[in-house]
Amino acid sequence: MPLSLIPSPTILVPQLPPKTLVGIDLVTFTSTPNFHGIRDLPSGWHFLYTGTTASFSLRCGAWFYVGNIGVFDSGSNQNNAGTIVRASAGSHGPDIYIWKWNSESETMEPLRADSEADRQEAMRHKANLGTVAQRGGLFSYRSRVSSRMIQAQSEQQGPMQDEIDEEEEQEGRKDWADLTKNITPKLFSRIRGDPELDVDNRPRWMVTTGSSAERDSDRIPGLEQNSEELEQVTGEPESEFAFLPVDLKRTWREGAVGRERTEAAQDRSWALGDLVDRYSDNEGKEGGQSGEAQILGELQFTFLMVLTLMNYSCLQQWKRLLELVLTCQNAIKTRESFMASVLRLLLLQLKRCDDVEGGLFDIDGEEGGEFLRRLLMKFRRSLYEVVDNPGAAVKTEFDKLATWVKNEYDWELNREAIVRRGMVQLEDGEQVELEMNDEDGDDETGEYAPIVVDLEEGTTAQDLDIEADDSTQCTTTPLPHRSE
Repeated sequence: MPLSLIPSPTILVPQLPPKTLVGIDLVTFTSTPNFHGIRDLPSGWHFLYTGTTASFSLRCGAWFYVGNIGVFDSGSNQNNAGTIVRASAGSHGPDIYIWKWNSESETMEPLRADSEADRQEAMRHKANLGTVAQRGGLFSYRSRVSSRMIQAQSEQQGPMQDEIDEEEEQEGRKDWADLTKNITPKLFSRIRGDPELDVDNRPRWMVTTGSSAERDSDRIPGLEQNSEELEQVTGEPESEFAFLPVDLKRTWREGAVGRERTEAAQDRSWALGDLVDRYSDNEGKEGGQSGEAQILGELQFTFLMVLTLMNYSCLQQWKRLLELVLTCQNAIKTRESFMASVLRLLLLQLKRCDDVEGGLFDIDGEEGGEFLRRLLMKFRRSLYEVVDNPGAAVKTEFDKLATWVKNEYDWELNREAIVRRGMVQLEDGEQVELEMNDEDGDDETGEYAPIVVDLEEGTTAQDLDIEADDSTQCTTTPLPHRSE
């Protein structure tokens, strides 16, 4: 086949019903009768999903990779990710993905190699690809485009090149690449298990709005059949997320007592380091970088699943990971590059959190951005008041983040710049003194102030610690521990 006739990377979704919500990465639109797929997919990770309506309905989608997925093959035998990569890298021909519509489950599923009918159907769709493109049934991939523009393209059956700002388009593609650069097949296989393989041996990992980790599931007696009902809707068994185990109520080493436990509860650097070490590939990157990459990748995966699928469990894990990282103090110096990367990623995520209808903070309900604002205020205090000589890279990235949230959300992260006590004049002219104490927990004042415990004669701090609950830190001068 001449080079000019080789099709660009394309995903076909034949027989997709009109007026179906379709999302590709951070772009959403409503399908039309003429929509048959998306062409010109750039190399890298992509997430395609559908929903019955544009509102808060059940959404189902899958991750897939365009290009040579063999670049992720590290040769590690710790899991089957390397086998998956090698198998999919052995496929030949252009990147043409075909996901057929299942009218019973109302989801898209790949054509499978173990079905003769699916193989024949795949050959037929590939042979007719040129005809479909000439009829305007394939939309060109865009990282930033409104639903009105996509519908206009379908109705006119022509390109919309005149309406595209190429500079903005390239910026959008770079943002998506940065939002997914730490995602790997190994990470997907850890979180979602074995992928599905299509007729060309290419993997995809499925995620739905209802996917959840066990710790985030509501187990209601008598309603255990919920997972079976969800399987009937999605057409596939629903596996639980295998997230990184983040326990914010126990952030000290086994056997730690007294002051060591108290300090580890306030500075969670040990818990972060333990997590990095447990998920580092000894045969791969040195110095725990592979473990840090797992945390960054999971931060990216969970954020994007909140933004696209409004997945509750991913929102909780995203918040848990941020709370673990942003309550570390010693790690600001010992893991300078990693901490700077987290702040850089967080700024990019916040910049794109309104790309999809609903937005991140609206999905989070009543709490909204208050959770993140408090975390950033606490991190700023550690960065500028507690830690001696923190790295310049962390300060630089944090200052960028602080400036952006100040301009965008009017968040003041410097506690000293906030008036916490003053006189207020009421409607009748009376003046009263008010004091804001909602941040006492961070200042260890008010009800969170340290207390002194007088030990009886013959009683040691270790004896008292053994009798105490795991969530309580007891020393001769214990400090309070605010858990998740």
